[in-house]
This record gives sequence, structure tokens and C-alpha cells, in this order.
Amino acid sequence: MKTPTSLVALTVAIAAFAWTAAGETSDPVLTARELPLDIVGDCAQQVSCHSEKEFLSRWIGRTDRGDLFLVSSPACAEVIGCRAWLVEKTAHGAATLLAVAGEFRFQRGGGAYPTILQRTEISATHSAYSSFEWTGAKYTRTENRMVYRVDGVECGTQSECGNAAREALRQERVERAVKIWESVQGVSWI
Repeated sequence: MKTPTSLVALTVAIAAFAWTAAGETSDPVLTARELPLDIVGDCAQQVSCHSEKEFLSRWIGRTDRGDLFLVSSPACAEVIGCRAWLVEKTAHGAATLLAVAGEFRFQRGGGAYPTILQRTEISATHSAYSSFEWTGAKYTRTENRMVYRVDGVECGTQSECGNAAREALRQERVERAVKIWESVQGVSWI
């Protein structure tokens, strides 16, 4: 026996209604006019950002207070140091929770607010890794680690690079060991 099309449509409508709370849609949206003023102001100062209509917002998840969105500019894909923003939209409006620059990713834990892991290139030989966690009221930096890069390959902190140099020496890769010591420790070898 086939189910009538109207019965299927009614079932889908009831399921969508049950999935969302009163006044919400099943597909949360953050429009350009709802963007927090700090994002619009920051955009005005960037060369790559021309108008608030250029922002992309992607829904990340639900919180007890509203919805989380990642906001960025499509022009930022090609610009180093461009920012993206984690925004929470509530019944009272939208607020920026954290601005991040460089490469980043979300790490899901037990709560609605993800941990944010960020990598920023400081120079040709240094990168910084930071971790931000939700503390109940705001995001707080919980880790900040500077790492060294030698010939485009990260070897870690100063101590980790020293271990990498000793391991390279143990493997009879003297040139690699010397490059690490010169770059990280400032030791000149003749």
C-alpha cells in the first residue's frame, strides 16, 4: 500500500516542527545586517574586504543561548592574516565570541562551544599555536606555543628542535643537524 503524498508531507512538516523550538527555523541563518559592529568595523580596515555583503556565515551548532556561526570574508582565502569570527546569535542579537587569524580548526568536546586550535605564521622560521576554550562566559587562551621551522619543516619548540638535531646527528644527517642548531640555537659551525 502506497502512502499518499499529502501524508508524507504532513509527516515531514510535523518532524521539522518537533525538531525546532518555537520561533526558530530548521536552518539557522546569520544575515549581513545582523553582524556585530566590531566585525563590520574590522572589515572596513582590511584591504580585501569591501562591504558587509561579502561576508560568509556558516552555522556551527546550537548553544543554550542561541546558535554559533563562523563568519569570514570570501576574499580572505587568499590573504594572510585575514580574520574570521566566531559569532553567537541569541534572541538579543549577535555577539562576537572570538576573532581568529591564520589557520584554525574546531575541536568538539562535551559542550556546545568547541575548543579552537589556531596556527599563525609569525615569520619564515616561526609559527605560533594557540588553543582557546570556552570558560562559561568567554573564550580564554589556554595554550600558546611558539615552534621553529627549518627549511620549511617544523621541528617544534627550542627543546624539541634540539632533540631533532641530535636525532639527525644519530642518523648521520649532519647537514640537517647543523641547520637546526644554526637556525634555532644560533650556533655557527665551520
